Amino acid sequence: MVLAAACALDMMAMEVGTSPTALSQLQSVQKVMAMPTVGAAMGQVGAFYTKVKGAHSLLEWALSTAEASVSLAAATAAPYVASPLAAGDAKMAAVIDELGRRVPIVNEQPKVIVETTKQAVIAKISPHVNKVFVARAAAEQRVHSLKELSWAKANALLSTAYGQRALHGVDAGACYAMKLLDQYLPPVEPQPDHTGQSLPYTTCDIVEAERDPALHTVQTVGRLSAVAARRVWANLAARVNHLRANGVELDVRRYITALLAAVHLATVTSEQQQQERDTDTEQPRPAHPAPTPHAHPAPTSHTAPTSPTSPTTATKLKSTPEAKSTKPEDSEQ
Repeated sequence: MVLAAACALDMMAMEVGTSPTALSQLQSVQKVMAMPTVGAAMGQVGAFYTKVKGAHSLLEWALSTAEASVSLAAATAAPYVASPLAAGDAKMAAVIDELGRRVPIVNEQPKVIVETTKQAVIAKISPHVNKVFVARAAAEQRVHSLKELSWAKANALLSTAYGQRALHGVDAGACYAMKLLDQYLPPVEPQPDHTGQSLPYTTCDIVEAERDPALHTVQTVGRLSAVAARRVWANLAARVNHLRANGVELDVRRYITALLAAVHLATVTSEQQQQERDTDTEQPRPAHPAPTPHAHPAPTSHTAPTSPTSPTTATKLKSTPEAKSTKPEDSEQ
């Protein structure tokens, strides 16, 4: 605080044109002002102060009055604080000298300090940054090696008899899928080549299966997916343009709203049917009584049949015409 006040007083004294006060003659203040960094900072602050002071006449009058008051107060208090300031000045000068010996960079120019600090930071951070880059390079190399190994394994697998069958199956499936696309989603505007003829599917730039089976498979599937996507969107755009040409304006918002309503109706109907099925399965079914075996009583000579609905053999014989015709004969005898 003492050094800052001394520097401010010195600057104000130079501004008003008076002789430096006793505070500005302190050794500590002179040593601090001799540092290039502090000198440059004081120069910047002095330039800013002068610019602000000269911006307006009212500011110039106010600041000049403040400078005169501070100078008068310092000059009045100087005889009373001379002894304590001398003792403090000696200690501060010793501290500044010790700082200059331990940190010699404080006596260098600001540009030198900035460059030295930059180099020190780079030297401190560079090992860690280099470790990160080395780890990243090693990871990329490992991934690349793993990719090459996986690719080689895939090629070796596709080179076997079963792999060749699978490869031929993929090619045949791709050709059949292209035929279906040509039939149901024909190209709206075929892209001609340099000769003016449309490019067929077989002339696409795909690696031969003998050279790289894995790459051939990937390119075949990718080509089929790209062609299918282009066909779908091209046909959809052509239909929309056709409807617009015929005066039918397709409202996408209404179409999406109707589609969502249909999906919601289907969901609600499905849930209702599921609830009805669950209710039917939860209802108890009527239990059928198990058939009990009929016990046939043992025939006895003294008991007659108890069931009137089931006639015996004798009753059946008596009811026949032959039995009736023989009764009188028996009675005559």
